[in-house]
Amino acid sequence: MSESSSLNRFLRRSTSVYPGNSVNGVANGNSAKTDTTSSSTALPFKKANPHVTFEQSGLSAYLSSALQPAIVDGIRHKEAIDDRKLLLEHGLSLLSKFPPGEVAQKLQDDVIKLLYNDLSHPPATLIGNKYAWRSADGSGNNIGDPDLGKAGSTYARSVQQSHPLSPSELPDPGLIFDTLLKREGFQSHPSGLSSLMFSFAALVIHSVFRTSHNDVNINETSSYCDLAPLYGHNQETQNRVRRKEGLGLLHPDVFAEDRLLLLPPAVCVLLVLFNRNHNYIAKKIFDINERKKYQDPSKLSEAALAAQDEELFQTARLVNCGWFGTVIFSDYVSCILGLVRQGSSWSLNPFGEMRNLDHSEFERGRGNSCSVEFNCLYRWHATTSKEDELWTVQKMQQIFPGKKIENLTAMDFVMGAKKAMDQLPDLSHWTIGDLNRKEDGTFKDEDLANLLKNATEHPAGAFRARGTPECMRLHEIMGITQNRSWGVCSLNDFRRYLGLKPFSTFLEWNSDPEIAYAAEKLYGNIEYLELYVGLQAEEAKPVVEGAGLCPGYTISRAILSDAIALTRGDRYFTHDFTPFNLTAWGFADCQRQPEGYGFGSALGRLFLRTLPEQFTENSTYAFFPLMTPQSMKVYLEDLKLSEQYDMSRPRTRNPGLVARDYTLVGNIIKDPKFIAHYEKRAKDVVSGKGYVLRVFSRTGRVTWLVLFSKSRLLSCRFFSVPEDRSEQQRVLGALAGTPESSAELTKFFFEKTQELIKSNSFNLSGSKTRSVNLVRDVLRTAPMHWIADLSGIKIKTSPSDDGDFTAVELYNMLGDIYSYIFLDPELSKLMVLKEKAQSHAKVLLEKIENGLGGSISSKIFLLFSLFSKSKKPTEHIIVQHLHEIGYTSSREQGNVLLAIMVGSVELSVACTNMVNLYLDSQHEEAIRQLALAGDKEGELAGYAREALRLDPSFKGVYRIASSDHNVDGLNIQKDGRVFLDLYAAGQNDQVFPQPDTVNARRDQSGKKYIIMTHVLRGIFAIKDIQRAPGNSGVLNRFKDHERHELNYAYLDDNKYVSPWPNSLAVVVS
Repeated sequence: MSESSSLNRFLRRSTSVYPGNSVNGVANGNSAKTDTTSSSTALPFKKANPHVTFEQSGLSAYLSSALQPAIVDGIRHKEAIDDRKLLLEHGLSLLSKFPPGEVAQKLQDDVIKLLYNDLSHPPATLIGNKYAWRSADGSGNNIGDPDLGKAGSTYARSVQQSHPLSPSELPDPGLIFDTLLKREGFQSHPSGLSSLMFSFAALVIHSVFRTSHNDVNINETSSYCDLAPLYGHNQETQNRVRRKEGLGLLHPDVFAEDRLLLLPPAVCVLLVLFNRNHNYIAKKIFDINERKKYQDPSKLSEAALAAQDEELFQTARLVNCGWFGTVIFSDYVSCILGLVRQGSSWSLNPFGEMRNLDHSEFERGRGNSCSVEFNCLYRWHATTSKEDELWTVQKMQQIFPGKKIENLTAMDFVMGAKKAMDQLPDLSHWTIGDLNRKEDGTFKDEDLANLLKNATEHPAGAFRARGTPECMRLHEIMGITQNRSWGVCSLNDFRRYLGLKPFSTFLEWNSDPEIAYAAEKLYGNIEYLELYVGLQAEEAKPVVEGAGLCPGYTISRAILSDAIALTRGDRYFTHDFTPFNLTAWGFADCQRQPEGYGFGSALGRLFLRTLPEQFTENSTYAFFPLMTPQSMKVYLEDLKLSEQYDMSRPRTRNPGLVARDYTLVGNIIKDPKFIAHYEKRAKDVVSGKGYVLRVFSRTGRVTWLVLFSKSRLLSCRFFSVPEDRSEQQRVLGALAGTPESSAELTKFFFEKTQELIKSNSFNLSGSKTRSVNLVRDVLRTAPMHWIADLSGIKIKTSPSDDGDFTAVELYNMLGDIYSYIFLDPELSKLMVLKEKAQSHAKVLLEKIENGLGGSISSKIFLLFSLFSKSKKPTEHIIVQHLHEIGYTSSREQGNVLLAIMVGSVELSVACTNMVNLYLDSQHEEAIRQLALAGDKEGELAGYAREALRLDPSFKGVYRIASSDHNVDGLNIQKDGRVFLDLYAAGQNDQVFPQPDTVNARRDQSGKKYIIMTHVLRGIFAIKDIQRAPGNSGVLNRFKDHERHELNYAYLDDNKYVSPWPNSLAVVVS
């Protein structure tokens, strides 16, 4: 039992045993001496004495004083006891005062059991790569019995056969098929499951079942969901799918399981996606390089390259298998339980730690061995769609030319299948259906996606008697024969084993009189109905809440048991499923995301990651591929969610082009035939006008206008590039301040930077040296204080303060809005990000309009009053200018302010990159001298400008062609996307001589970047400021090759990829 329940029982016993009566037949005697311990925490009762009464011992008073709060906490939080309340310590001290005897010994035994059961016995896992990584054949999952569930082991038996099922007395398998199983017309699945649902089921089934053709008692694959069809079921096969070039990659679009080539092509397509996911994961782990140990393979010795490749491969495999498990318990189980019809993202979670009543651990991670009974469970041929039935017929005609399907024998199948497998080329040249590989070995994304979309549109068949296609006749005959050779139990034996009521009649098993009558004539007694046939021909469960798969009732119960056994029994899904083994990013990447789009769909994330141009961000084909689009349309309409999803068949999008040339980038930006996607995104979030302020300077150079020039207050990305550029200038003019207001603005950022460094720093032990996280506590925070003043929002310095948001909360809200409007996040996360952005914008606009009880105009006046110390609104013409260009309502003016606020998060990135560039650089001393000299506009501004060019906040922007167009020889189709690499353009040596070097005097007529300049000054004016030692002083960032617009990417607090830096510590002596 738990600690609290054990001690509660202990206390109950103590009060019942000591009501002033004798103990163990010994009468009450003299009191013991008072405990005279010198401890200030001495307990208020006396030492143990066999002759002392309960009242004399002082226990009664103690129970109602010191121990009472601990008891209450233990009862309320039995799985999370507050040990600061000292429940255990009080209990042990109390126990020490008990008189010797049977009761005291019993209570002591309970405490010892409690403490012993805290730990696993024997240990659940061991450390080191040998135990952290999955073996190729599945061995070692149970460290005490390493062969349990290993590939090549014999099948297990789960259920004792209690009724004689002699093969010589059972009906002929062919007769059984023709009588009970053969399809009589096609019936669509009643809950709307698609053919792809059972393609994925086939992938799960073939991961854990691979019966040997040489010895049917042997399972040639492991008993774990380890994606063996992709990676291979032994080391030899695994070596064939790996590239072994130092990056842990698989050969492109390959898989190991040849038997899947005999199944409809969608099964193999799913495997190809997991192949691509593996390679994506391996590359990302290498790029992030969490432990700073991976190197360019070209720089490694042969032995070091092999070691690095092995680690990256094994780690990526762990993450990819985590993805497989996540898909099973999100999309797959959601459809099995019918949760998708209810719009629910809930699922079973079998992986976590649980405690029994005696506080011992409920078993997990102890291995698994697949049994013959569950091999019989997954013969789901009745669900074959009409299209897959036709495909199977054609495939069998290819393998067995000139032979009728009904005349095929088991030997024909074995020989034909062997011949087909022997004719296969090397696995890197395997094809899927009629698809052809490209020169690089990959399949065309469009071809793979078409097979998935077709399988999504094709309705699966219903589970039922007489539902199996005739082309499966030989498969079923072989299955029945194999079932009998294993001595498998009867259907009723299996039901008893599961704790289900056995059937007493055939009509109870299947209420269709024709089916029940035929089965009774074949088997005679319901107790002799064999498991294989009984499962397949049992009456199917109806479509009700909690039921989506709708197989026979027995299958419906058993598959859940098997799913839990396969996953909870897997050490790599339980004890060793850790951020250390999978890396922090990998651990986060493969988690279920119940808040994700499509009710937490993981397949949607997989499809959009591996086939990014083939599905839209809200396509039902991506997020509900295991349901037909027709059925999802009905369910989403019932849930009032149909408007949020695109239910049309997705078309292939143009993958886009990249422009890096300085002149080409400039021409596209200036060309009105190219538009930004920001306008549409912005309209999703706010209404009104707004404009992107990344423009060309008068010299024609690409400039990152994160800030206004000397005469500007602030510049940021607004919402779109207008056709009339003059209106953009009018907006800028309306936002411009006076020289006096600019001076106050620079003073604010200089002083706020130094104030935040001082207030957020802490002393190192035994030293006057102080340290501060410059990014998290200063560079992200200072702009938040400024925009809070601008918008009338009150910043909370702690969660309990009276205010609107903490600086962190405000930054995260603005970061979400910015990311949705201006960046190009993962498509699978775009819709969730949109919802967040809409919610944040609504809240912020309400705060802007109502925060100080005044209008937008009064807030704008308040801002300029703050900076220019003017008290009269007539001295500031910003409101008049906004009115003049059409911004007459408070909502439109609020949108302008919100745009400025959103742009502030880019300012924090720019400042972070600038400081990181110059700390401990060859320019540090020169900058320090300028900062200490109080230079406000001079050469420091040049350093800020160079930092923006060399290490910009973001790498570039996207443009979309409004019509077919040719720019400088580059042909771009209508709706084609072009990524303008502004960073590369800024490295043009014809425009920027020696572009890789910092030249603070370069283009002194350019923008002054007044805020960045004075943030730089505020930091380097602090004497002896320098990077913190070790990793703390490093800006941890990496290149994200899938996100063109990001110059660098970071990991956020949840270890997801983020555009926002969060840590770089400095020390001040």
